[in-house]
Amino acid sequence: MSAEANTVHTHPIVLGTAGHIDHGKTALVRALTGIDTDRLKVEKERGITTELGFAHLDLEGRRFGLVDVPGHERFIKAMVAGAGGLDLVCLVIACDEGVMPQTQEHLDICELLGVRRGVVALTKSDLVDDEWLELVQTDVRAHLQGTFLADAALIPVSAKTGAGLDAVRTELVRLTGELPARDADGPFRLPVDRVFTIRGFGTVVTGTVLGGTVRVGDAVVAHPRETAAKVRGIEVHGEAAEEARAGMRAAINLSGVGTTDVARGEMLAHPGAIAPSHILDARFRYLSSSRAPLGRRSRVLLHHATTQVMATLVLADRDELLPGNEALVQLRLDATTPLAALPGDRFIARGFVVQEHYGTTLGGGEILRVQAPKVRRASAEAAGAIERIADAAGDERVALEIAGAKVAGIDQAELARRLGLPPAELESRLSRLVDAREIIGTGPPGDGALYMHAEPVARLEKQATDALAAFRKDNPHKQGIPREELRGRLPRSVPPRIYDQLLAALTERGAARVDGDLVLDPRADRGGALGETEEQVLARYREWAALAPKLKELPSALGLPEPRVRAALDRLLSAGRLVRVKSDYYVAADTIATLRAALEAHLDAHGQITPAEWKALTGATRKYSIPLAEHFDEIKLTLRVGDIRKRRG
Repeated sequence: MSAEANTVHTHPIVLGTAGHIDHGKTALVRALTGIDTDRLKVEKERGITTELGFAHLDLEGRRFGLVDVPGHERFIKAMVAGAGGLDLVCLVIACDEGVMPQTQEHLDICELLGVRRGVVALTKSDLVDDEWLELVQTDVRAHLQGTFLADAALIPVSAKTGAGLDAVRTELVRLTGELPARDADGPFRLPVDRVFTIRGFGTVVTGTVLGGTVRVGDAVVAHPRETAAKVRGIEVHGEAAEEARAGMRAAINLSGVGTTDVARGEMLAHPGAIAPSHILDARFRYLSSSRAPLGRRSRVLLHHATTQVMATLVLADRDELLPGNEALVQLRLDATTPLAALPGDRFIARGFVVQEHYGTTLGGGEILRVQAPKVRRASAEAAGAIERIADAAGDERVALEIAGAKVAGIDQAELARRLGLPPAELESRLSRLVDAREIIGTGPPGDGALYMHAEPVARLEKQATDALAAFRKDNPHKQGIPREELRGRLPRSVPPRIYDQLLAALTERGAARVDGDLVLDPRADRGGALGETEEQVLARYREWAALAPKLKELPSALGLPEPRVRAALDRLLSAGRLVRVKSDYYVAADTIATLRAALEAHLDAHGQITPAEWKALTGATRKYSIPLAEHFDEIKLTLRVGDIRKRRG
């Protein structure tokens, strides 16, 4: 591939044409590029574009991928598919007809989908005189007032004579300097708009890469059917390539699937990279061209990228929405068709009744949150929750996603799937939030790390201490509450790792104490400071570390009568200075804490521990290492799987 080709591929620009049927969009693209985008037989016969057509144009080191969308109202589905992901739009208006119904609808769709820059091509200028052209320009400028093309260049062109084509090219180059860069570090997504077979190669899908990067050899999944495949080859604008990045028009040769296994409207992504959703929070604008208020619940055709699915649009903060206004809404999809969307994606909602002099587009907007909890009724509280998401950015947006998981917590991999953030950026944001104590994390940074917001953690800690106090009141003669019984008094959704973290936090600040399988209330301690005998016994246990003698050997080892030893042991257990590992085997609490820290570090580094590794870590024989390992099983830190142990939860 030439150096020039590398240059243009480095800066992909997606340009779409839009406009009313038979206003010359395809002819303009052919005149600019030399490529005929009418590829179907029916298009050739009828002279209209019924499907998306594609071409490319190289200008001053920049490659434009041109998407020619159909103009007929019946083919608005294809128009929406083509407009999704556009950087620029060329609005085509024929000089001999002026602004027509689909002109306005296409303009609205482009604006709703977030297109913010473009040029207006006044085609067929060779068919009108100067006076008529001036009238058309005045009329078009009036129609564009208040839209994103209000200040766009109006360029008379003729695909037949070539007049104005250079001016269009010059304006396109100028507009590229204003475009923000696309994110090639986020999750890869390619909305499939065509599926076909090439003899000798197999199944090929095409689309415009919305984000991220895909490379030859990558494993991919087609959502929502979760069809797995592998990337066998890639073409970018008709040229073989090793990768395709955000903004590029790509054809991907897939192995392991047939043409019936992948369909137009599906989303190609890396496995586990995104979380298809049935409920999405969104900001919605109801077009002013609509003739009646929109009710609280409306069945709509939801267009997202190349996907069209049935959905229920639910107003979150009101019972009806007047034309021309915006509202916070929920989009609820049928159970079999989740949407592979991310926050920031745009969508279009269309109805089922064609409006007078117009199409069926109701409005559209921006997706704010995926995997959203269902809003039960229109209320200030429901709208407030969505509004906080809508107004949040950066670290605050990550914190709100974690807060939404409540006491169940959420792991880093799931956060990445829901937010679409690159791994390095997400880890950086999580680290800052942990340092600020806004969130609590368990485990080392990485996909398996679990996070919980500080507010539900505080409520959970209070529930635990209240449960401890209630148990002590109801059971004054019992030393403590069993770990699992205490956990049963907390919400069932609390994961084991969060529960362990909770007990560790309570122990650290002196609000609870763990003794083997029991959790004790510190206020249940008998007496004050340790006596001389207790101090002597504790000192020896610290010397013995993990090699403490059995209970029957203690009087001889300590040189103390058995009654005094028994009393000292009871006092040390009650004070949390000793831990009962087995009925006849006690270990100093700080020795247990040291072993636990070493065990957790080993598990974090290796994911598991073998008997030999555990024996080496404790520095003890099997006589001691086995009961110590079983102790950590009992307190739910580890789980035995065959001969090895892994972290529980």
